[in-house]
Amino acid sequence: MSNRLADSSEESLNLVRRRILAITWVVTSIHGLFGAIGAAYALGPDRRGDQIILLTVSVPLAFIIFGVTRVILDKPVFSWPSLPFLLILLIPTVAACFWLL
Repeated sequence: MSNRLADSSEESLNLVRRRILAITWVVTSIHGLFGAIGAAYALGPDRRGDQIILLTVSVPLAFIIFGVTRVILDKPVFSWPSLPFLLILLIPTVAACFWLL
């Protein structure tokens, strides 16, 4: 009986660890996404090519953030229920395209 309780407690602890790691990863890496967008804004309109490159880099960055988060949480990387979260990660890039270009 105590072994089952210990196994259940260990599984619960691992789940909490994964969630905390995922939250820490997302919060830290989102700064990189916003940094790429902010750098594109800081370059100014006279360097339009560089702005486009930075905005283009922000799309794979959003995909990497999404994929690593799903792997940390031990979930399938792409599934229909996870699609809204991917779209949420792409919103800053889409907004930046309208804002900068």
